[in-house]
Amino acid sequence: PKCGNGYVEEGEECDCGELEECTNQCCNATTCTLRPGAMCAHGLCCEDCKLRPAGILCRGTSNSCDLPEFCTGSNPHCPANVYLHDGHSCYGVDGYCYNGMCQTHEQQCITLWGPGAKPAPEICFQRVNSAGDPYGNCGKDSKSSFAKCEPRDSKCGKIQCQGGASRPVIGTNAVSIETNIPLQGGGKILCRGTHVYLGDDMPDPGLVLAGTKCEDEKICLNRRCQNTSVFGVHECATKCHGRGVCNNKKNCHCEAHWGPPFCDKAGFGGSIDSGPVRQSDNRSLIAILITILCLLAASLLVYFKRKILIRVFFINKKTTIEKLRSVSQTRPSSSSESNHVHTATFLSKKLAKQPQNL
Repeated sequence: PKCGNGYVEEGEECDCGELEECTNQCCNATTCTLRPGAMCAHGLCCEDCKLRPAGILCRGTSNSCDLPEFCTGSNPHCPANVYLHDGHSCYGVDGYCYNGMCQTHEQQCITLWGPGAKPAPEICFQRVNSAGDPYGNCGKDSKSSFAKCEPRDSKCGKIQCQGGASRPVIGTNAVSIETNIPLQGGGKILCRGTHVYLGDDMPDPGLVLAGTKCEDEKICLNRRCQNTSVFGVHECATKCHGRGVCNNKKNCHCEAHWGPPFCDKAGFGGSIDSGPVRQSDNRSLIAILITILCLLAASLLVYFKRKILIRVFFINKKTTIEKLRSVSQTRPSSSSESNHVHTATFLSKKLAKQPQNL
């Protein structure tokens, strides 16, 4: 290893080139070691000499079959690229993933013929590719002869298009092969194929690409229209509990609130290969804790206020009852005495008026 060549080699913590050209504030150019206090010097997950938090996006998706990668919080480098398992449906595109790409007849026609091109009707694929010649075939057989396509495999042979430019746009050595197919009710269909003059050991760009959808749940593989089940994508997906998808390493890439490896427990999403898709933000955690404490305090306040009100209510009620009892006990005795006095007075007056009998 040579310190100063710009490559981090065995025994080096960093390497920012020669002393006079080094602009990395985290790396000591003389010793190829980290400066005091620095945790890292290179990598997409290294910022200001510190490791970026887990959950920070470091590599976005590049197509409908790609998966994003995130910083892990423990490594300055972004995790290696991962993508959807072969045979998985493409996101937003009518096709299936293969080697991290979503191949379609539509896109291949545009690549060959430019904007406005589209796949020809299925009859074009069947008629042209049943010929077994340089202009219509399903590749070559074991004897290096052009193989005829079986009807079920015809959409995996030479691609047939319509529209687009007047000639192929992929290079001067590509020519248009046009075939007119008459229809029973009159008229005809124009099928446009491409023949490229290349060496025998070069792949034919006019053939349908491997991984292209040929039917529902079927994909072109080895010039045959095969079921996507050959990749085992459905078996792999079952272990993700419906909360994630399988990546090309046969591991679950979980939704944001579920954790790998099987998306069966709460977590921060992602996979063991790509890092978590969601940050574990301490500030958010503190805010949640404060909210919980405030709610708890409010609940306790309401509880104690209610308890005091109930106590006051019962004390007042008891006092009122005691007063009522006191009044009820006093009133009957006064009434009785008054009646007794009035009765005695009345009788004495009555006796006084009566004549005495001698």
